[in-house]
Amino acid sequence: MTATDTGRATTLWQVHRWNADQTAWVQRHTGLIAPQAADFTRLNVDPYDTSEILGNLVTNAGWTRLMNLLTNQGATQALDATHVRIGVGDSSTAEAYTDTNLLGTNKWFQPVGGAGTLGTRTLAFSATFGTADGNFAWNEFGLDVTSGTAAASNTVGALLFNRKAGIAQGTKASGQTWAATATLTFS
Repeated sequence: MTATDTGRATTLWQVHRWNADQTAWVQRHTGLIAPQAADFTRLNVDPYDTSEILGNLVTNAGWTRLMNLLTNQGATQALDATHVRIGVGDSSTAEAYTDTNLLGTNKWFQPVGGAGTLGTRTLAFSATFGTADGNFAWNEFGLDVTSGTAAASNTVGALLFNRKAGIAQGTKASGQTWAATATLTFS
């Protein structure tokens, strides 16, 4: 089998972390209650830690959504910034094609900001988890697609597109701001 005989989708997950002091400083200097990752960057406040995790499993529902979009099969919601969220959870249970939700006891889905970034064979989404969002151990990631306008919550939307477990990103604490980016690559 050659590279041209296969098709795959993988995700590069990146997490940028700002501690409570950095967050408070940006809040004071911007007047924003919930600064976004771009606000930290604009003020040259570097994250205290950044990590990257490569890999994911596109769920059965995710593949079905892609195939429906490719073949124009009915009223299927596209993966766009109005309807996609990045979810985090505290489960380390391995991912499976049949996953329909993050598996953690604690989970949080945060709407992505902006329009997403579309490149050659890539699609990237970013979400900023503010001081009160996702304050637990981050052991799994996933993208979900909502049927209505995306809002933050601990409930999966219309479908879980992909999932990566066993990521051991540490525990986000109250007062901290973490930003997660998911860059999907199709090859």
